[in-house]
Amino acid sequence: MNSNKDLKKLIFLFLFSLILSAQKNKTNDDLGTQEVTVIKSYRPSLKNVFKISETPKIADSLVQNKQKVSYTFESVPVVSTFIPNKATPLKLKRPKVNRFHNSYILGGIGSQSEMLMNFSSMVKLDRYQSAGLVLRYNSLGGIPGTIMQSTEKRITLNLLHQYKQRNMRVDSDIRFDSQGHNFYGLKDLKWENIPTFRASVVDPMQRLNYLAFKSKWQWYEGIISKVNFNTHITTDSFNSTEQIIKINTLLRIPMFSNYLEVIPKLELINSNFRRDYYVDEPLAFRNALNQLQIQFLNISKRLNFRLGLNGFYSTNSQSKIYVYPKLEVTYKTLSGKIIPFIHYNGSYELNSFTSLSIINPYVAPSLDIQPTEVNQDINLGFDAYPSSGLSFKFQAIYKKYNNHPIFFRLPYDNFNNDIPFKLGNSFDVLYDTIEQKGLTTGLSLSLSEFNRVSFVTSYFDYKRKNGNPVWNIPSLTFNIDGNFKLWQKLFIQVTGNYMSSRDIVDYIITSSELDEKSTLLQDSLGSIFRTSFSVTWKINSEWDLFWRNNMYFGDVTSRWAYYQNQKQLLLYKFCRLYRQRSMPKLHNYHHFYLS
Repeated sequence: MNSNKDLKKLIFLFLFSLILSAQKNKTNDDLGTQEVTVIKSYRPSLKNVFKISETPKIADSLVQNKQKVSYTFESVPVVSTFIPNKATPLKLKRPKVNRFHNSYILGGIGSQSEMLMNFSSMVKLDRYQSAGLVLRYNSLGGIPGTIMQSTEKRITLNLLHQYKQRNMRVDSDIRFDSQGHNFYGLKDLKWENIPTFRASVVDPMQRLNYLAFKSKWQWYEGIISKVNFNTHITTDSFNSTEQIIKINTLLRIPMFSNYLEVIPKLELINSNFRRDYYVDEPLAFRNALNQLQIQFLNISKRLNFRLGLNGFYSTNSQSKIYVYPKLEVTYKTLSGKIIPFIHYNGSYELNSFTSLSIINPYVAPSLDIQPTEVNQDINLGFDAYPSSGLSFKFQAIYKKYNNHPIFFRLPYDNFNNDIPFKLGNSFDVLYDTIEQKGLTTGLSLSLSEFNRVSFVTSYFDYKRKNGNPVWNIPSLTFNIDGNFKLWQKLFIQVTGNYMSSRDIVDYIITSSELDEKSTLLQDSLGSIFRTSFSVTWKINSEWDLFWRNNMYFGDVTSRWAYYQNQKQLLLYKFCRLYRQRSMPKLHNYHHFYLS
């Protein structure tokens, strides 16, 4: 049926082609014009493609069926005489852990009735607070051969409190010091021929009492960086009193990736003495000082500097404004082994009975209190670090003072009425213009944690305006400090201090009335070398045994004229509870009261 339909289609197509061919032959010469009408546009389309969805199955001739395999083992007996030893477990060395203690106790006795006792403890109150206690007692018996009693006693009580947070810290101290000593430094004379001198009646004891409160606030963020508040009260055995208040603040303002520091300070001093040395009248001094320091601080890898001004306004009897430039520059070389520096500054400082008595405890409680102006303060030098553990420092110093205090010995008062400091055995101060030039060198060598030694040498030349020598100040000093570990539990410490000769001034003792214009005698004191040798045996992590020997060579006098030293002191039977952590720091007089 289908074949007939196909045949009819072929015949139709053949006849249609013949008709078209005939028409073409007729109109070959002239095609003419025809019209074509397009009913709709052409739309191409594709029909769906039929896809075969079946997968052919191919027989794999390589596939083989697994065969089951069975194995058989033949047992053969073996005879052995080997018996293994039991393994010994390896002992691991546990690292030595130091025990930490929160308390420290020390006690010792020595020659010349020396006694020493220290106690210190620091406890943690909570996560942020700690409290501490420091108690110290030291006494020394009399020096053989002195006309007047020469014993010394000192008691120190210090209460500490510390508060820490992430962005701030507060350290507060309350300290009481009682230092008892005697005005025993009498000139080598035949005192039995002086009728006004009664050694058996005079009590030469002078007890200086220092009470201080310090509070230091520090912030790690913000403009206000530090605030310090200090107050001191000083009394003695002769009704002398002094009150000191110090307040200073550090403002640190970021500026151009550096800092601008503004430091305002206020200091008030009120000094009162019961009487003048020459006239039976009370003495009183009032001094106030306002300071404003502005400086630009730059910190970089190599070059660091401070550039600014120091301004002072004194409100004493001669109210005046003082302004000094300030420059501090340090530079770190490429190798980092040499760091040169230069400092230029000026200052205006208030003296006090507290500060002068700390330097010289044998001052008379009738001092003239005046401020000191430092016109120029220039330090030039470098720090060197040639190798690991070795450091060297060289420094050239130039200072010029107005009203620099100079200690001098007061004359003997024939009408002293048994006042212990009016026997030619106390010191006063006078003020003069002084020019100071000097060199300081230091060397430090650290071989290990327990083996280190350091040397410091200073030489200064002093010139007064009137050409007179600067009394009671040595020109050359030398200090050595060494710590060595001989064995595991044996430690040795050696210290040495040398002080060159010093010029002094004295008065001629006469029977005339006391006069501050009495005849002066120029004299000098010989050099002194003090050594200290100590041996410590560490029994365990808690207990030590200690032996120390102090010796003086050279002039029998001490730092001050006619005040002899113990030529040799032995401290023994010494023990202490050792604490690994840092204990509350027991500040010295200079650091605690003068800062």
